[in-house]
Amino acid sequence: MVKKQPKVLVLHTGGTFAMVLDPQQHAAKQDQNILASLLARVPELTQLADIELKIVSNIDSSDVDTHLWIQLAQVINDHWDQFDGCVIIHGTDTMAYTACALSFFLAGLTKPIVLTGSQRPLSELRTDARANIIDAVELATSGHPEVMVCFDSVVYRGSRVTKRSSEHLHAFASQHMPALGHFGVHFSINHALIKAPVARAQRHKPSLDARINSSVCVLDVIPGSPISSQMIHVLLENYRGLILRGFGVGNLPIRNFCWLELVEAATAKEIPLVIASQCQTGTIDLQSYENGRAFAQRGAISGHNMGLECLTLKLMILLGRNTPFEARDEFFATPLAAECGEVLRS
Repeated sequence: MVKKQPKVLVLHTGGTFAMVLDPQQHAAKQDQNILASLLARVPELTQLADIELKIVSNIDSSDVDTHLWIQLAQVINDHWDQFDGCVIIHGTDTMAYTACALSFFLAGLTKPIVLTGSQRPLSELRTDARANIIDAVELATSGHPEVMVCFDSVVYRGSRVTKRSSEHLHAFASQHMPALGHFGVHFSINHALIKAPVARAQRHKPSLDARINSSVCVLDVIPGSPISSQMIHVLLENYRGLILRGFGVGNLPIRNFCWLELVEAATAKEIPLVIASQCQTGTIDLQSYENGRAFAQRGAISGHNMGLECLTLKLMILLGRNTPFEARDEFFATPLAAECGEVLRS
């Protein structure tokens, strides 16, 4: 008796993966025959799964927005009973944002959702696309109920991933958490971190909640550079949530009162303001120094140990779900998709 192959839904959104070089313009453009090209160039995929391919969009990932995130979540939900796992082909520039969005949208996930892409097009001779899509499809058949990013033979939790390089094939990193797995001679899994597969009879639909409000602005604080009263007014009139990226564990200037003025004004208008850090690693602790305490006392929220992509999405989710202003600290401290909490190391 022939063993029935798992079914994998592949959703294409655009990005470098399906681009081809236009010799007339010396630039890359999207391959309009991606569905045929994929299986023609990577026929091994049919040995791993029964593949169904759908084009959700065909855009540069810098054009990704909340509408695409909602659309992806809805397509996954609508086709839930038709696949064992899902692979999303996505541009690398905003892949971490999309991974975070889906992690928050699809609560109680019972099947694998895997994002992948490439730094070089599938049509190129020296491409990373081929290995990435093979690994991603194999991961999608594994049963692990996570939103994951699979890239350059490494598997990351979707709510902990960040893009770190635009030129290296090892383009992603994990924020305060080891990788969930690695593809080598064998697929090695970090069983202490990755969620165990769910029995087929229990693979119910996730609890889809795609409420989101993208009215968010991120500001980097620059030493010695103040923010004007006019700018404060513009920010608070045009955005519903703010993220300030300070220094170290969340310190910002207090000698120049303008930054404290921004927090006080935001709190008065019940606009949540989150303190993050320009450091690549580390945890926000607003109680460690006088400067941090001054901002906490005026109503600023700690960004804990979340990366910028995750922080941005979590703030959008807080706004979209109309979370009460007084519950903002608890919301950010409570994991929705294992995105914050204990700092884990390899």
